[in-house]
Amino acid sequence: MRVGFYTVMAIFFVIATAVATYIINPETYSFDIFGIHMPKLPIAVWVALPVAFLAIASILHIMFYSTKNFFNLRKLRADAKKLEDSVYWSLIGEPTVINYSNDEMRKSSAILSESILEPKSIESNDISPRIKDVAKSILKINSGEYIDLKNQKFTKHLSDNNYIVRKNNFNHIKSDPSFALKVLDSKDKYDEELIDKALDKAIETQDLYTLKKYAKDIGKDRFFKLLERAAHSEDDLGLNVEMLKSFMSEYDLNCHDYFKIVKIILNKFKPDDNLNLFKELSNKNEDAIPSYLYLLFKYEMLDKVKEILEEHGEDEYRTLRAFYALKKSKYNYKIDDIISSENICK
Repeated sequence: MRVGFYTVMAIFFVIATAVATYIINPETYSFDIFGIHMPKLPIAVWVALPVAFLAIASILHIMFYSTKNFFNLRKLRADAKKLEDSVYWSLIGEPTVINYSNDEMRKSSAILSESILEPKSIESNDISPRIKDVAKSILKINSGEYIDLKNQKFTKHLSDNNYIVRKNNFNHIKSDPSFALKVLDSKDKYDEELIDKALDKAIETQDLYTLKKYAKDIGKDRFFKLLERAAHSEDDLGLNVEMLKSFMSEYDLNCHDYFKIVKIILNKFKPDDNLNLFKELSNKNEDAIPSYLYLLFKYEMLDKVKEILEEHGEDEYRTLRAFYALKKSKYNYKIDDIISSENICK
């Protein structure tokens, strides 16, 4: 009940009590209390005084608890705002310990300071605008969309390794291949996982001219994927002998690697270019000799095959020697049916 309304009604009640008493008995009355002689007053006044005293006491009682409830409600509203703050910090991936006035609220929300929330939808009309704006951005990022975080108010609270920033950077690479190059140019600002993603995207979208300076970072495995893409692309991605040699010089290649390369470029370069390249490579690294012999077989240059085999011991290149013997015996076998990296790279 409102204090003002109760006070007015209490005054009316006191007056009504006094009036009703006066009507019943309009006489006056006096008495002694603790040796003190009280003045002679109408009986209606003596009846109304304790009623008035009780009314004042009840008003003070109501005012006290109304004030107490007011401050409790104020604390509760403050805790509700703090709870929204806890949800906000957990949503943006920066959970924070927040102190509450209410112990039950503190215990119930303690998990938020240890958790990261991921929204599923924002269809409810009861979600506060502040939370809804953040959740909307997070939902877009989680769905794979890139958004410019510079335009978001919550960005200033995000740490460099925040999961929202990382996911958004992955989305940025996916939607904008040029960003992959920016990541590679500023590797000290990004984690290894994002750099790997940038390298994967770069070899899928960029030409060899652009990727040449990143050859060492690309690594051998990605180099073969890039080589496959360049060899089978109708566009000019910059694959030529000199470019290939430039990339190969960055890696520690073995016999199997050379064989992969020769298989990929076989139909990309002219025969003379292939032969000259692998002749040069075999002079520098014996691991390239089986691949060079493979090329000579493909081009039916058996005399040159014989010359190279004679330069090496009988226990070397046995599979290739066996195939050479078959060819000399006029057996019509195809080299690709017999030769593989597993049996020539022993």
